Amino acid sequence: MFNLASNLESAAASFPEREAIVFEGKRWTYAEMEEQAGRVAQGLCRAGIREGDHVALVCPNRPEFVACYFGILKVGAVVVCVSTLLKAREIAYQLDHSDAVAMIAYGGDDMEIGHHAREAFEEVGACRRAWFIGTESYDELIGDEDGDFEAASASGEATAVILYTSGTTGHPKGAELSHANIIMNVMVMARVKPPHEEGGKTLIAMPLFHVMAQTCAMNLAIYNAMTIVLVQRFRAAEVIRLMLAEGITGLHGVPTMYRAILDCDEVTEAEKTMLAGQLESFSAGGASLLPELQKECMETYSISMSNGYGATETSPASCFHQTSGAIPLGSIGTAAWGVRLKIVDGAGGEVPAGEVGELLVRGHCVMKGYYKDPKATAEVIRDGWYHTGDLARMDEKGHVFIVGRKKDLIIRGGFNVYPADVEGVLLEHPAISQVAVVGVPDPVYGEEVKAFVTTRPGSSLDAADVVSWARNEMAAHKYPRLVEFRESLPLGPTGKVLKRMLR
Repeated sequence: MFNLASNLESAAASFPEREAIVFEGKRWTYAEMEEQAGRVAQGLCRAGIREGDHVALVCPNRPEFVACYFGILKVGAVVVCVSTLLKAREIAYQLDHSDAVAMIAYGGDDMEIGHHAREAFEEVGACRRAWFIGTESYDELIGDEDGDFEAASASGEATAVILYTSGTTGHPKGAELSHANIIMNVMVMARVKPPHEEGGKTLIAMPLFHVMAQTCAMNLAIYNAMTIVLVQRFRAAEVIRLMLAEGITGLHGVPTMYRAILDCDEVTEAEKTMLAGQLESFSAGGASLLPELQKECMETYSISMSNGYGATETSPASCFHQTSGAIPLGSIGTAAWGVRLKIVDGAGGEVPAGEVGELLVRGHCVMKGYYKDPKATAEVIRDGWYHTGDLARMDEKGHVFIVGRKKDLIIRGGFNVYPADVEGVLLEHPAISQVAVVGVPDPVYGEEVKAFVTTRPGSSLDAADVVSWARNEMAAHKYPRLVEFRESLPLGPTGKVLKRMLR
């Protein structure tokens, strides 16, 4: 029996009275969450949902997400995780493409997603049932039975979850992750961070429909029987105060979350001091953590901070810090247990240590493939190696450093410019808060380097200042000749800057 649902079942069996979920002042034990998942499973069975069926889940960070996620798995069905940021036509595409026969969606009036999900459901005839959390239909789904439901057996290679990629080109693709993909990912992370004797607490503000929050935060926390403090919408001040109130000593988030926490002016200096005295560590993922931000966090809070790496297609964790010792600033760590990494040139040959090439991943973390898209699967998985599209270098000890995306590489006058390198230097400027560097067409050099910048509160800066400062700090072919100031940068669901919207 390899059903991922056993993750919650095991925690509930071993620690039934331990707090599992804290959300908006309410608390649920592991026994209560297991019962809720069982009631969802019973309701799905009553509705005719069977092993192998695909059930869409469209829900923000709420206890119902956890109950429905594991309830669907208990039946032996596949969870199709749909972003709560999508509009009706985008949801309809994923319902149709994934062959979802049913949908569970959040229907609360505090978010628009319920309206979009209803409209999408009405467009897709093959999706025959829908239940909306917060309405009578969801109450009917979970019923009033005792929630005693034994999870269906499942092969480790069977699909557990389908997660759609961001769809930067064309339609998004549905990455199929198996039960083994996810539980092995959790287990290799737990080797590095074993469970606290009393469970401990973690706060999840990243959206659970995203692979990083789902595997590295939710499933890992449940595997370690930790208490999960859920945040439906990330707001820096709210997160800081929740961390203080709940005694959270560490946080796993995306770099933009840490930037917001550092810059937050809605909390008092006393609260900031209390937080610094309480924190033990930060860990980041989901987007590049620039060394300057990592260093600022470590110095501000006197803590350690690590950065991991992965993709939806790798479940996601394939590379992270394996020890508690000193870690090179800017590194994403070393290969996870059972995972192989290599860096290759354009011809597929491995490059020497220190040289830049494309990062390839092989091992238990690599997805089964893209649902109903063998051509796209074959393009990214070749000879068992997943081609990440990320440019990286590896030192002699196996520490990996991401330098950018292949598609983001700027070639200015024949010289390669890696945006992450330029962004890292620009962030050393005391007035710059966030920066994104892209290449724009240029009639002379082919491409020119352009920086989009946000400034820190109270600072004064113009484009000429940035260009002049950058000219003194980096090589002539690297520094941006073009600078544009923005109130904010466009962010994806996990806080990653959407550079395609800046080009």
